[in-house]
Amino acid sequence: MKYGLIVHFKTHNIGDDVQSYAMEKFLPHLDYLIDREHIDSFYTPTGEKVAALLGGWYLHKPLNWPPSPFLKVLPISFHLTKKAGKGLLALNSYGAGWLKKHGSIGCRDRGTVSWLKDYGIDAHLSGCFTLTLKPFENVEKHGKIVLIDLPDEVIKFIKRHTGKDTVVVSHKYTSPLLPPEVVEYAKKHDTKEVFTTSHKPAIPDQPYRESCYPGTWSYRRALVEGLLKFYQGASLIVSSRLHASLPSMALGTPVLLCRDEADLMNYRMATYLPYLNYTTPPDLLNRKFTFNFDSPKPNPGDHHKFAERIEKACANFVNDCETNPKDPPIDVDVWLDGHQKNMRLKRIMQMLLPEAQLPDPRFAAPALYKY
Repeated sequence: MKYGLIVHFKTHNIGDDVQSYAMEKFLPHLDYLIDREHIDSFYTPTGEKVAALLGGWYLHKPLNWPPSPFLKVLPISFHLTKKAGKGLLALNSYGAGWLKKHGSIGCRDRGTVSWLKDYGIDAHLSGCFTLTLKPFENVEKHGKIVLIDLPDEVIKFIKRHTGKDTVVVSHKYTSPLLPPEVVEYAKKHDTKEVFTTSHKPAIPDQPYRESCYPGTWSYRRALVEGLLKFYQGASLIVSSRLHASLPSMALGTPVLLCRDEADLMNYRMATYLPYLNYTTPPDLLNRKFTFNFDSPKPNPGDHHKFAERIEKACANFVNDCETNPKDPPIDVDVWLDGHQKNMRLKRIMQMLLPEAQLPDPRFAAPALYKY
C-alpha cells in the first residue's frame, strides 16, 4: 500500500506543519504529499489508492470538498471551521454523505463533534495528533522561557517578572521568528527528499493564502523537529498558539496558554483547557492570575488518553491497509474527464459569485451555498 501525508502546502502557520509532522510518525513509509486545500484534485497516474490520515483543519476551501476517490483515509483529529456559509456549502448532501460512509469521525475538539452530529454524522472526540509526540532523547535543557506569538505588553510583563533568559518566537511563516539554533538544525537535518504529488489538472482557483515559505517538506519537517526539540529544552512555554501549547505539553515542558477569553472559550481551544495552565492577557497584567515563571507548576496532565486513542486507531488503520486486499484501480481517464467538468463548474461559480470559496453572509445569503 502506498501512503500519503496531507500537508497545507501554502500555510502561514508552522503549527500546520507540526500536525503533519505528528501524522507522518504513524505512516509505515511516505510515498506522496497531498495538498490539504486541494484534497479533491489528488490522483495517482496508476489509478491505485493512497492511504492517508485525515487530520487537521478543513473547509477553508469548501468547493474542494470532499477528498479525492484516490484516497483511502482515516478521519481522525479532524477539525472543521464553523464560519458561516462554509458548512452549508460543503456538508450538505454529498459532502456530509461522504463522511457518513467512513464510520465514526475522530474529531480534534468537542465543537467539531457537535457540529458533525448536527449534520447527522457519527463523531467522537479523538484529540489532536500533536499530543502523540514523544519526548526526544538526548535533548539539552537550555532552560529558557519561550514566548510564542504573545502581545508586546505580555512579553514585557513576563520579562520583568523572571530572572531567566527569554526567547521570543513566532509561528507565522509570513514573518518567521525562530531561534537561530532551530534554523541551523533544519539546515543540517534536511534530507533533501522529493516526494511525489499529483494534483491535476491545474488548479484554477486562487490559493487560500500565498505563503512566503517556499521550503520543501523535507526542510519543513526538519524545521519542525528542531523547533520541537527547542521547546522540549525550555523551562516554560508561554504561548497564544494551540499548536505550540499541545506539542510542548506532550513533550513534558510546562505550558501557560495566554489568550483572550473569547478565544479560550471557543470550540477550538476549550476542549484542552483542563489539561493546560491558562490565563488571559488582562488577568495576567492586572494580577488577577498569578504564576511563578521561574518555577512553573507542571501541566495538569491526563492528556495521555488522547494519544492512546489516536495511536490505537492509526495502528488498526495501517494494519487494515497492509492485510486486506487492495481496491481495484480507478479509471484515471474517466476520473480526469469528470474532474475537468467539476473544475469548469468551479470557474463558473467563481465568476458569478466570487465569495464562493470564502463564503461571507455580508455578501450573500448562506442559503445560496446549499447548491
